[in-house]
Amino acid sequence: MASLEVRVVALLRDLGLRMIMIDEVHNLLAGTHREQRRFLNVLRYLSNELEVSLVCLGVSEAVDAIRGDIQLARRLDEHHLPNWRDDAEFSDMIQTLIAAMPLEKKSNLKVKSLKQILALTGGVTSRIFALIKDLSIDAIVTGDECITDDAIAKWTPVWSRHANPHRRLEKSGV
Repeated sequence: MASLEVRVVALLRDLGLRMIMIDEVHNLLAGTHREQRRFLNVLRYLSNELEVSLVCLGVSEAVDAIRGDIQLARRLDEHHLPNWRDDAEFSDMIQTLIAAMPLEKKSNLKVKSLKQILALTGGVTSRIFALIKDLSIDAIVTGDECITDDAIAKWTPVWSRHANPHRRLEKSGV
């Protein structure tokens, strides 16, 4: 196992790795205490050995996961992303996100729809992305090829669909 570790570190060094990004680091808490310690030790080791920056992303529990290693916790700063607000930045982000979707037509959403997106998602980035992705898929399946104000008005969050699994089937016409 040690030879594999040496090879991996050498390969990462040869690649010129400068940063290690770990998404959903809060999932570390699902492991046993021993597994958590091992993972945090590996992170610290790689950071030291390769002299790279660490970026760990996750929900609020991510901070608890990192605090399991005091030395590692001292190296990382906490930054909390605020929820989106009803402003020009939010509107620009929605337009950029929709433009990145493989839709044939332009989506011309009214201000009311933008406010509804905020209300449905609580301004949480991952929920906004899920909503736009879901609406884009529906637009392609239905042949609309754009996200409409009506589609936003009828959209239900994933967590609501679990209560009524037939809603999704009825909506897509399957």
